[in-house]
Amino acid sequence: MLKHCILGFDYSESWQKTCDRLPSVVQMADIRRLTIVYVVDTTRRMNIEDSEAAAANHLKELATHLSGELGIEVDYEVRRGFAATELNEAARHHNANGIIVLNQSHSAGRALFYGNITLNLARITRVPLLILAADGPVVEPTAPVLLATDGSAPARAAQRCFEGFLKNGRHGLVLWVETEHDEDADIINNLTADIISRHEQVVSRHVKGDAVQQIVKTAEAEQAALVILGKRGTTPIQDLMIGSTAEGVARQSRQPVLLIPANTAF
Repeated sequence: MLKHCILGFDYSESWQKTCDRLPSVVQMADIRRLTIVYVVDTTRRMNIEDSEAAAANHLKELATHLSGELGIEVDYEVRRGFAATELNEAARHHNANGIIVLNQSHSAGRALFYGNITLNLARITRVPLLILAADGPVVEPTAPVLLATDGSAPARAAQRCFEGFLKNGRHGLVLWVETEHDEDADIINNLTADIISRHEQVVSRHVKGDAVQQIVKTAEAEQAALVILGKRGTTPIQDLMIGSTAEGVARQSRQPVLLIPANTAF
């Protein structure tokens, strides 16, 4: 699936949690190569560890360690600038299949999430963005994947990704949260029926209520290996909004979340 991923690195105390989650994530997403990217933020006062030489030495040791632990190719790169922009550019430069980041502030409030690297990446990325919650569990790589769908165009791209994760017989759950604004019940019912007809290991669930709360609740109850959602925004102006449901789930979910841009091909 996500053969080559950019892995965002920082010096935070929480970053070790990313390393703890990588073995299951690598197995689950069939990752064959990681490029660790650290971005020197030129807008902040630099510490010794922020120098490119110091960062490169640290990343070299980390890449060697992770390569041995994960059994895959791991390289590294140091960039300068704004973190979200440079991680996105690294993905473009390396023709990567995805970006992996640790969301350290999902429980600290909406305002903080709006200002952090994760949301900025969600706005601009043209490749799938895999978000790992700092306080989330280490998932079982063979656990079911959850597709949250509303029948929209972004949800169709997410569906293609979801079906890719089912190729090895993995179980899946298609979740439709009906809200008072839904007008496409027949479309979603037909879409769900089509998926189930082609994948006998998939079940569906139709619930009513707040979409973010229901998706987060279901993902945790099912101990989902991954929550897959479509990301709105296919133009620079639309990128300012990734969709309230996608943003809310990315901010609140303790299970890994994979945001899929509408134009992603699988």
